[in-house]
Amino acid sequence: MESQQRQVAYKVPISAILSNQYVEQEGWNPNYLLVNGKQVSRVNLIATVIDKQASSSLVTLVLDDSTGIIQAMLFNDEVKKAADLNVGDTVLIIGRPRKFNDQKFITIEISRKVNSLWMRVRKEELQKEFEITAQDNNESSNSSNQNGNKLLNRFNEKILEIVKETDQGNGADIDEVISSSGLKESEAHEAILELIKLGEIYEPKPNKIKILG
Repeated sequence: MESQQRQVAYKVPISAILSNQYVEQEGWNPNYLLVNGKQVSRVNLIATVIDKQASSSLVTLVLDDSTGIIQAMLFNDEVKKAADLNVGDTVLIIGRPRKFNDQKFITIEISRKVNSLWMRVRKEELQKEFEITAQDNNESSNSSNQNGNKLLNRFNEKILEIVKETDQGNGADIDEVISSSGLKESEAHEAILELIKLGEIYEPKPNKIKILG
């Protein structure tokens, strides 16, 4: 009975996978993450695919749920499970947390596309337990913050416009975007971070950003 409980696929944010202790066990006992007192050996994630690398024997998906970014992998005959998953898709992933050379990742057991609205639903489900700050829409903002949000929205629009103009296929250079924006460096960085959290842009490689979709 205890063994069955450990096999539950717990709903967790990526941040919880990255920040909590990974415990390796001897023999047939599964390794697990220690999350809020639970031994989490399987996880249930909803996230956006921001990068995909595929070969005949390995598929690596880079997942972003706005709380963190993690790699999820399929090996050998299992790679066919990700055939219809592409960058920009919102996906449900059930798998096992793993750790190699201090880097955590997920080995995928089940994967499928879901409507992007499920990202918001999942975030609301996990908000209280994991103290996730809502970033999904401006409707939830307090009226005292409305002027700041309007200003941030203008900054976001400006950054998006520059990314569109300067991305030649490999992503727009972050330093070039900031210098071209005419914004203070801190304002531009804040707008870029906000756009990443909102799922509007992502980082395909260091110091590069692309519009999602």
